Amino acid sequence: MTERDRVVDLLRGASLAVVVAGHVLMAVVTWTDGVPRVDNILALIPSLRIATWGLQVMPLFFAAGAVANRLGFRSASARGEPWRVWMWGRVRRLVRPVIPYLAIWIPLVLLLGAFLPRASAPLARLSTQLLWFLGVYLLVIATTPWQLRLARVGLPAVLALVTIAALVDVARFGGVAPVGLLNFLVVWFAAATLGLVVRDCKPQHRGRLWIVAATAALVNVALVRLGPYPLSMVGLPDAPVSNVAPPTLALALHAVMLIAVAGASWPALERACAGPRVWRATQRLGAVAMTLYLWHLTVLIVVIIAEHLAGVERPPLPDWRFWPATALHLAVVALLVVPVVRVMSPLEHTAIPWLDRERSAPPASLLSHAAAVAGVVVLSIAFLVLSATGMEGFPFARTVHYAGLPLTPGLGFLLLVAGTLLSRVGGRATKSEHRVR
Repeated sequence: MTERDRVVDLLRGASLAVVVAGHVLMAVVTWTDGVPRVDNILALIPSLRIATWGLQVMPLFFAAGAVANRLGFRSASARGEPWRVWMWGRVRRLVRPVIPYLAIWIPLVLLLGAFLPRASAPLARLSTQLLWFLGVYLLVIATTPWQLRLARVGLPAVLALVTIAALVDVARFGGVAPVGLLNFLVVWFAAATLGLVVRDCKPQHRGRLWIVAATAALVNVALVRLGPYPLSMVGLPDAPVSNVAPPTLALALHAVMLIAVAGASWPALERACAGPRVWRATQRLGAVAMTLYLWHLTVLIVVIIAEHLAGVERPPLPDWRFWPATALHLAVVALLVVPVVRVMSPLEHTAIPWLDRERSAPPASLLSHAAAVAGVVVLSIAFLVLSATGMEGFPFARTVHYAGLPLTPGLGFLLLVAGTLLSRVGGRATKSEHRVR
């Protein structure tokens, strides 16, 4: 059995944990006449935005994920398993925890919308906000074979991808806003490819990665000071420009900086992971990472509502009591997240009969490959639509315009069903493929 790459597991688990902690810390909710307004502490205290250059660690997840995907894809290829079948296995793992999540949230939103429409609406918008990650990560997984080819070229290939991201920004800021959506793939694909490059970097060349990181950081400082890019590497409410949705050249360079630092530090991270305590913690976190990511906002919403009903919500800034109240708020959320994750995490690994049942398909054809590709694309769009709309007004009572496109939560749900079915049809193994598995 191939030994797990412990640093990959550490980077994936730790990056998601940092994201979760950041969300809980940054979310600030104020109530006016029983209606919540969701804000961000970074919007209220601009001087804190520089902290996002350390807290925006999603690029590390994509980089580490690419290394893990390469291992899985090569193992599947060695067994004679085609891309479409391997991809269906990955789709199932990502969709499986989302099904119970939506199965709880959809009726909850309908119930709250019927009895508390004004109070529940702003919070319902948060419910599916984090699904953008699944949509983009699915595309990154699907393009693993391309990443393997580009990774052989090395840093010049990553530089070419960053250049493409810059050209997309030129078009986006030049007035063709929908073009910016291409960077959802380009920027995160570049992060994944760079992950492979730094993982394969020879020991005697790892020192050069510090130069790459410093160069990317310096160029980013210049872009933020002189260009249209905001300082924050996370999205802020009502901000005219976001570095994340869609990603920008600034986020691409931020990814290069972080991943290069991780690559240069790889031997030290390996030594840390060799210790039993770090490795046990990494394994435990990895086993529940997706559940933690999906459900932590739900716990946060429940705590926010409970604080309001109990009359103990945090004082508004700049009141000095805001910070002690925030520390208590974080402790309560952390305390409640643990039992929720324990209850929900088995669903992340429990087979769903109609989703996971293995069935033989007719001999592979061009149609089956097309269905597999279409399924991935439609599913990715579904997650991005649900992220943009939230669950308020489910299914079609509320329309959100994003990059000039009209979107509803019902549309996202229908695309989710259609994409899953297409992926299932395209990814079913033939009898001969079943024999090699």
